[in-house]
Amino acid sequence: MNINIMLKNKKKKFFSILAILFILMPNNSYASILTVFKPLGFIAAAIAHNVTNVEVIPPNGTTVENYYLLPFDLIKIKHSDFIILIGDQIEPFFFKKAVKYFKKKTIVLTKIKNIKFLLKHKSNFKKGKKKQKNTLQNKKEINNISYDMYLWLSPQIALESAIVIHDMLLKSMPQKKITIDKNLKYFKLCLSKTNKDIKKNVLSIKEKKYFTFHNTYKYFEKFYGLHPSGQFKTYPGIKTGVQYLYKIKNELLKKQAICVFIEPQFHANIIDFIIQGTNIQKENLDLFGTAIPLVQDSYVNFLVKLSNQYISCLKKI
Repeated sequence: MNINIMLKNKKKKFFSILAILFILMPNNSYASILTVFKPLGFIAAAIAHNVTNVEVIPPNGTTVENYYLLPFDLIKIKHSDFIILIGDQIEPFFFKKAVKYFKKKTIVLTKIKNIKFLLKHKSNFKKGKKKQKNTLQNKKEINNISYDMYLWLSPQIALESAIVIHDMLLKSMPQKKITIDKNLKYFKLCLSKTNKDIKKNVLSIKEKKYFTFHNTYKYFEKFYGLHPSGQFKTYPGIKTGVQYLYKIKNELLKKQAICVFIEPQFHANIIDFIIQGTNIQKENLDLFGTAIPLVQDSYVNFLVKLSNQYISCLKKI
């Protein structure tokens, strides 16, 4: 059979299934606010409490990088009222395509003025680099700035995001102004108290030395006064050579690290091999709040849980 005919038949079959799902799925099951990052869902859930539904794509425990949109996801996108995006290429390509196709209202956080001011960035331009003949290329390198897109790890950006979501809901549902205003006020109070509590609780570990396997947590660490001794850019996988594993071990011992923080999706047994025969501990840092449900206090619970993961490991020695 001709390959073009096969592809055409598959396309017809896909849209037929999609049409059936549109008919069968009840209207009240759609979320009004949708995002692909669970911690953004936490912030939205705080402001949308008793106002409207919030949902996260992909499902719990699945990383965005390894997820492909399903027909039900397309339906959720089509019937949602607002989509919360971070922007700057961090969301999956097909998700953004679907959002654009269905012409959904979006909040792109990195385009919000008050959030732009808080973004942390690193330039690809290296100091001391020899001048090149192509001055236009040099300008491109200087201006080629990449931002840290893990915005939800910044309590300051979380607050600004909550304000944006509040204003969006208020514009869309003015009849629920009292509840929406009350939710924002409650979020501000809880966040302020949580920030004070965490800063007090981490005082005893501020001077402790530790490593992470990438520089993802700098918003959180800077805000609460934590200082990693270093990061490894490449996480050791199952096929990693022994030489690289010993290099990591020597680096940890050289910097006198007492803890290595990893993420739940990584292979913990590799870390066990690296720290074997040392006093170095390991601990998970859950970047996405995997086990936390979408409720009004989700975001502050997420911050507390993350801080406790730092404390539990760094206080052991």
